[in-house]
This record gives sequence, C-alpha cells and structure tokens, in this order.
Amino acid sequence: MAGFSTNTDLSVLNRQCSGPQTLQALSGKNSVSYPEMTDLVEEFVDGIVVFTEQKQLLYANAGAYKIFSQLHPDISSDNPIPDEILHICQLLIQSRHRFPSQNWLTEFDIFTQDAAILHIRSRWLRVDTLERPCLLLVIEDRQQAIVDIFIEEAEQYGLTPREKEVWMLHRHDLTYKQIATELGITPNTVKKHMRSIHAKKKRDR
Repeated sequence: MAGFSTNTDLSVLNRQCSGPQTLQALSGKNSVSYPEMTDLVEEFVDGIVVFTEQKQLLYANAGAYKIFSQLHPDISSDNPIPDEILHICQLLIQSRHRFPSQNWLTEFDIFTQDAAILHIRSRWLRVDTLERPCLLLVIEDRQQAIVDIFIEEAEQYGLTPREKEVWMLHRHDLTYKQIATELGITPNTVKKHMRSIHAKKKRDR
C-alpha cells in the first residue's frame, strides 16, 4: 500500500513496560512525555513493538511480551521475539529494498493453537530523533478484544456472576444445552438466566 508514512515522537511510545528499557533510554535522547496520548494508544492495542532496520528490538510493551508467550509458551527470555514476528519484519524490509520510493502498510492474521486470533499491522515509522526509519508492529489479540466487549456488556447490564457466565457462553454462540453442560446446570436454568438477562437489557435501554 503506497503513500503511507508518519512522523512520530519517541515519547508517544515511551511507556514503562516489562521490557528491559524504554525507547527513550535506548535512543539516548531526551523527549517530552505525552501520557494522555500513550494511554490512548495502549487502550486500543495489545502489543506495540519497534525494531530497527537490522531487526534489533528497540521497544516492546507489556502486551507484546504477553502475546509473544501466547505464540510460544516455552520461548526463551534470552531470545523473546518469535520467528513469526521476525518474519513479518523481514517481509517489510524486503519490500522497502525492492520499492524504495514507496511506504508499505501490511496486515497479517495469525491463528494460534489456543484459538487466539492475532491481528498484526506493520509499517515503517519515522522518528524525529532517529536518523533511520523504524519498523512498527501493532498487535491486537482479537479474541481477547471480543471477550472484553462481552465483559463490558455484562457490567453494563448489572448481571450476577452466574448470569455473566451464561452470557459469555451465549455470546460465544453456544446453545442452551451446551451452556448447561458447560456450567453443570439444567437447560431450564439456562433459560431462566437468559430471561433475566434480556429483562435487564431492556431496562438498560
């Protein structure tokens, strides 16, 4: 996708995380903090990763490390970057070498063994305090995002703990019989919970 570029200050991504250093520390530059912008960015994405053109890790937030462990639970702390992430970086580097006058945005979906759906957007990122552009990867755990929506709905409707369990399974498209089996209750009990949930939804409107 041609014509996609941006200039971003390091401080926008400079947030305390589980990684060894922040971007500011790695670059050795002073920068102004923008906590509101950082909070807004991390509210809508799970993982943020920044690499140099040589695929050297500059920054990864806590969400990124969590996703890395999802991809490979037994991954080494000495080499925490999964091969899938490095492969995406390599594809973007190759596109830059082949089409130097263009800026590309690429998107990938990875379906993990535990049924998570990881949506990864990668692009080149120009940072004012660095001479060379960086690789930015934004990773979203879409399955977790869906679960978060269901939890928010349950809180909004004021559901009881049991109703929340029923609602979560219902929103995952389980039948009443399957919900009953999952929770160890009867289908009639599931129906009663669902009637109560729908009544609370109507009152919330």
